[in-house]
Amino acid sequence: MKAMTTSAGSEPAPDAAQGSIFYGWFVVAAIFVSLMFSSGIGFYNASVILGVAVDELDASVTAVSGATAVFFAVGGSAGFFLSKLMDRIDIRWFFLVGGICGAIALTGLRWVTSVVELYLFFVLLGIGFGVGGLLPATTLVARWFNAKRSVAMSIASTGLSAGGIAITPLVARLFDARGLAGAGPWLGLAWFCGIVPLSLLVLRSKPSDKGLEPDGAPRPDTPPTLTGATFEQARATKFYRHLCVVFGLIFLAQVGGIAQLFRMVSERIDNDAAATAVSTLALASVVGRLLGGVVVTKLRTVSLIAALILVQSIGLSLLAFADSRIAVAVAAIVFGISVGNLLMLQPLVIAEIFGVREYSRIYSFNMLFGTIGVAAGPFVLGVLRDVSSYRTSFLFAAVVNVVGFAVFRLAGAAPSLAGE
Repeated sequence: MKAMTTSAGSEPAPDAAQGSIFYGWFVVAAIFVSLMFSSGIGFYNASVILGVAVDELDASVTAVSGATAVFFAVGGSAGFFLSKLMDRIDIRWFFLVGGICGAIALTGLRWVTSVVELYLFFVLLGIGFGVGGLLPATTLVARWFNAKRSVAMSIASTGLSAGGIAITPLVARLFDARGLAGAGPWLGLAWFCGIVPLSLLVLRSKPSDKGLEPDGAPRPDTPPTLTGATFEQARATKFYRHLCVVFGLIFLAQVGGIAQLFRMVSERIDNDAAATAVSTLALASVVGRLLGGVVVTKLRTVSLIAALILVQSIGLSLLAFADSRIAVAVAAIVFGISVGNLLMLQPLVIAEIFGVREYSRIYSFNMLFGTIGVAAGPFVLGVLRDVSSYRTSFLFAAVVNVVGFAVFRLAGAAPSLAGE
């Protein structure tokens, strides 16, 4: 563990490559696996836990939705407050801490017997998800890739959706068979093993730690410097301020829809259909993200974001009225295409416009606004379900997307600060 005390020291050049493959792709592969477990057991699984907790704890959807909101709020806040450290210490420490916190929280599910204890569980799981999740993962990809950043980001972030496809259905069955108490310790073990070992062995804070340059470019005679805007410069632009509001709105709708999807479909049809809906959403997210990673190399990133905000609104509107397996599947596919791409395009557009000089701070502050939406989404849609219906909840989310689109159009032209 001594090598983890700083990211400044470089490892010997002979270890820089694995055959003829640029080491950055091994970093991408490790991030893919890490995000697959953190999303499959955390992000996508929040909707499954919501449904199980309502039944086991005899609680209202509103009360349990508040607990899942805490999970997302804590996760985003933890990432923001620790973002400065990502430029100073070995980033593997974040995955280690996140793996330990998440594992402890999930193991503690065996003692959750009340709504208050459920909130405490989600606080600790949120810390694990925020510290060892998307923020350090996208920071690494932004540092390791320039020219191929969109493709690398799409592959790495596809781990999020892969978790929803491969892991969340298994977790749902485990909850059905063992309940919260019986499933918790097994999920804690899976969380730790899926995040910590590979992250510590493979990840490196930046290419120079392996004697390399981004994209595997030839190393210059003089040490490179990170280019881009400072946090203060980014925050001073109208575009960035609008971008914060936009992602707050679209993530309110998006995560609210994801968190309530399982419960909504289980009420209208059954639990098997609900698990299938979550998997379909995740599969569509994978396909959409991989295609989006290629499309964004041909189109302007801001144009693609605007189009996908509208696609997400359509998907949520379809879910509001879906009352059969086929209708739910079609709606989940449309919704999933937007989910996968918008999650990828958020860090990508920030790196593209503002560079990597203070990327972790700029991205984490934008994520903090997104987290407000992420935290509010499950709760707001849960309240609307309790006072009206899930149809009202999902239509409200669709309208929020339209508002987000309008705010995005008012942001004006994107600045060009990546090379400063």
